Amino acid sequence: MDLNYPGRAIEGEEAPDYRPRRSQRVSLNQTTQLRSTESAVEIVVCDLSTSGFLAECLRPVLIGSYVSLDVPGIGPVHAQVRWQVGTKMGAKFLEPISLHRCDWTAARPLA
Repeated sequence: MDLNYPGRAIEGEEAPDYRPRRSQRVSLNQTTQLRSTESAVEIVVCDLSTSGFLAECLRPVLIGSYVSLDVPGIGPVHAQVRWQVGTKMGAKFLEPISLHRCDWTAARPLA
């Protein structure tokens, strides 16, 4: 993750395909670490689903980079950064997670 890289699409790739979400999302306000092989940054996870997350990140991240998100109850979860606009960013998990195992969502109703 190049934390000094401006948030923009990867050169040569088409714009993201925006489709309706297929998985339920849970609204959150939880601080955790987003890690790459080079560095780590603290983020606030705003919402979470079995397939990805939306977060507030005060530093730019490289779109398309592979990262690891520390999820309480599950541990490190690997994801790919899909977009960043301002301080908001979104990533897709490489493998779906179980929201029932996540300490953030286990006792919460799914939206």
